[in-house]
Amino acid sequence: MKKSSNVQKNNNIHDNFFKSLFSVKENLEDLLLGTLPKEVLQCLKPETLVYDPTEYVDQELAPYFKDVSCNMFYGHTNIKVSLLYEHKSYPDKNIHLQLLRYILNVWENQAANKQPLTPVITMVFYHGKPKWTDSGFVQVPEELKRFVPLFDYALFDTKDIEDHAIIRHFKRPSVKVAVWFMKRSDNLIGFIKNNPDLAREMFSQLKEIDETIFQKIALYLYKVSGLETDKIDAIMETISPQVKDAFAEAANELKYIGKKEVVAKMVAKDYSDKEISEITDVAIEDIQKIRTNNSH
Repeated sequence: MKKSSNVQKNNNIHDNFFKSLFSVKENLEDLLLGTLPKEVLQCLKPETLVYDPTEYVDQELAPYFKDVSCNMFYGHTNIKVSLLYEHKSYPDKNIHLQLLRYILNVWENQAANKQPLTPVITMVFYHGKPKWTDSGFVQVPEELKRFVPLFDYALFDTKDIEDHAIIRHFKRPSVKVAVWFMKRSDNLIGFIKNNPDLAREMFSQLKEIDETIFQKIALYLYKVSGLETDKIDAIMETISPQVKDAFAEAANELKYIGKKEVVAKMVAKDYSDKEISEITDVAIEDIQKIRTNNSH
């Protein structure tokens, strides 16, 4: 039971990081341009990309996917492109069945809103250890193909791209670092420690990353590694003092997030602002903001 709980916790860390990072339009665009098939990219118009906040992953699909969806034009045709993060630790042989359900959810939503049905390109982002395998459909005779929903999907498996190639493959520094972190998430700190030159090259991208995105990347590092902040700081110092300082700021933010969770629980138990501040060392004005948010 404990092992299952840990797996679920790790899945949530990856899921939330994936969703928060690629819900940023520019990051999603960069990932799609770096991973979709060339023949698709020829007519794709990324400048028309509009992020779609609708959740198309239902309860049946929740154990398999986290999704980020957008609309854009392919030539003169409006299409939907969905990036699905496969958050199981191993590939599923029924991936086509799950994707078909997902596409159906998209179409049902469009029909309910009296919108025309649009083609849906699905791309699966996978960073598990086992090699991705796909049994696919059985061979279908030509005369029966029109009765079977045969379709394909784009796959981005982080194991298929070399660490150094990530730097050349994508344009946005946040996407480069994020893809690298997810690729090496099973032993990220160990990999950084054993490959300082590569880490130094990758972390050189940090100075170009927006502070908000950087915090998400740094917090992901702390959460996925499970190490105490002082141990991570010591490793980061071997990369450069600037990298250490940058990650130390994110560590402080992580501690503050933890304190705010404690504050929320104490507010729910009717502790006074003064009592909470004395115990948690959180400013009274911040406690009052949390109290206000909890009352809504």
